Amino acid sequence: MKIKKILFIAPPAITLKSGRDISPLPPMGLGYLAAVLKKIGIEVKILDCLIRGWKTETEVDDSFIKVGLRENELEGEIREFNPDLLGVSCQFSRQYKVYHRIFTIAKNVKKECITVAGGAHVTVCPHEVLEDPGCDFTLSGEAEASFKDLVLKLVQGLDISTVDGLGWKKDGKLYLNNKTQWINDLDSIPFPAYDIMELDRYFGLEATHGLRHKESFCPIITSRGCTARCTFCSALRVWGNKYRVRSVNNVLQEMKMLKEKYNIQELMFEDDNVTANATRAKKLFSEMVKEGFNFVWDTPNGVGVWGMDEEMIDLIKKSGCIKLNFPVESGSQRVLDTVINKPLNLEKVKRLIEYCRKVKLDYGMFLIIGLPGETKEDIWKTFKFAASCKVFKPHFSIATPYPGTHLFEQCKNDGLFSREFSLDDLFIRSYLIKTKEWEGSDLKKILKKGSLYLMINKLVYDPFGFVLLALRKARRVVKKIFNPGKVK
Repeated sequence: MKIKKILFIAPPAITLKSGRDISPLPPMGLGYLAAVLKKIGIEVKILDCLIRGWKTETEVDDSFIKVGLRENELEGEIREFNPDLLGVSCQFSRQYKVYHRIFTIAKNVKKECITVAGGAHVTVCPHEVLEDPGCDFTLSGEAEASFKDLVLKLVQGLDISTVDGLGWKKDGKLYLNNKTQWINDLDSIPFPAYDIMELDRYFGLEATHGLRHKESFCPIITSRGCTARCTFCSALRVWGNKYRVRSVNNVLQEMKMLKEKYNIQELMFEDDNVTANATRAKKLFSEMVKEGFNFVWDTPNGVGVWGMDEEMIDLIKKSGCIKLNFPVESGSQRVLDTVINKPLNLEKVKRLIEYCRKVKLDYGMFLIIGLPGETKEDIWKTFKFAASCKVFKPHFSIATPYPGTHLFEQCKNDGLFSREFSLDDLFIRSYLIKTKEWEGSDLKKILKKGSLYLMINKLVYDPFGFVLLALRKARRVVKKIFNPGKVK
């Protein structure tokens, strides 16, 4: 079989008409895959439909729009490149309808084109994806090794049934291999193919996985996996049950290349937990200072508190961190210990946040309410904990049962879904869970009252900051109305 050209697609996205809850981000996963395949002599193209069509909106229904390239534009891109194989990044389960349209479009343009789906959604819902007549293969979990293995076996006409994490079809039946092999030596993976990722298209965006502070920015991933086992998280399925890291020297080489070749000024550490290995994290931040990169950076996914201390915070600030996000989840120690199963001590969080204030390092907090086993009293403890830490505008999520998580299985087994489960409802304000203690309407009221409680505390503690915050919010609202996206 001939495979000389591969097209990787990051799809458009469906979002609310009332306000976009999506933002473009350079597709690092596709960048890694492209780098591996380019090394074996294949021509590869990455097409990010979201950034390419950031100013293009297509109506879905009365409540939703699709942002990104229109279907006729995507069809034209596929026809022009004429790939032998097309890979679709299926990251978010809520976007499943978009993925299926891409399979259909690809097959309409070129029936013999091989279609492969991968990403987090595929990993937790492989049957749902593979059942699509337009999808030929799926790959679960990290796929640098397995994708290369699949391509080489297809080219050489060898048996594909041994490819790790592969889903395929034969005689009308679906077959799924378990994902069992993980890359231990992350340094063996080439840097993402930045040369075909069109980084400059993202430059200048005001927000992309958080607010940006510099014109030119880029994500970076220095480790895979997480040492925690939180009940609401699917990272274990996507990245395996072992925390793995790149060497500090390997990370520094990538940073140097991003600085010198692409003039990157800001980094986002997209690791699930860049500070999990304290010794390695301190060395990394120390070396960033020595190298004089002068990056501005932050942690959109948060940092693990268990490995942190004041010395690390000093190094974090000195190496250019502009904001630390603490994924606290709950202000109730009981909920952390027995409901979420997160190894986090709230008293330590308080001490670290106090130290951040002392050294003038900005910080934020991620919180979740509405978990089975959580009481209304526990939820109010969360608001009060945030206020005690002087975090008056934390990022609140309503607990959402994503497939592939313990929380999803719990809701399914115990009958805790507030309505019939649908992938369309997988967003942070879906209120999909109900318990004997509360239901969605209760959570809405508590969230509203709790947010007001935090704003009153903000006004009392910092009146000037309260006014400034209100003005910034008004400015963002106006900008969203008149300029929903800025792209080049």
